[in-house]
Amino acid sequence: MKWIFITALVFIFVSAAAACAAAPWSPKAGEYWIKINKQQLRLTLFKGGEVVKSWPVSVGKGRGKTKTSRMDLITPTGTFTIYRVIPDATKLVFDPAWFNEPGEAAPGAYGSKLISFYNKWQIAIHGTNNPGSVGRWATHGCVRLKNPDIEDLVTYVKPKMRVVIVDGDDMPFSKETI
Repeated sequence: MKWIFITALVFIFVSAAAACAAAPWSPKAGEYWIKINKQQLRLTLFKGGEVVKSWPVSVGKGRGKTKTSRMDLITPTGTFTIYRVIPDATKLVFDPAWFNEPGEAAPGAYGSKLISFYNKWQIAIHGTNNPGSVGRWATHGCVRLKNPDIEDLVTYVKPKMRVVIVDGDDMPFSKETI
């Protein structure tokens, strides 16, 4: 009898923990968050349910919602949490060898600023030294903005802020929750 009671408690605890872990995020009124629409090639800054600003972006060359490796060039969909803002990304170096591509390492490729968010592929939101590439499916998976746009965006960005990346108009939460 004692074994059944303990098993039932463990089952309830595991079920509750799984439900909490799977609970989708929804923005609160007045909360800043970022939505990236891959199909529209657009990054939109929201405060609650209201649009604050919007900019054109580039996303990964690879097509699809699910990123399985660094090499597939897909910008993944999902809800992510911002880790930090790098205020001077001009000293960061992009090395094409990371993707088995020819070419020399390129300092300054990430533009003036970089926003890191938690993900296992080291994808970020950043500026560029190639502004003509913005508005295309052109990256290795990162989200790229023109430098004046990323400089404007980072004035709103704080650690723990959410980034929602969607493939079209789908949204991982109901607008009624805002």
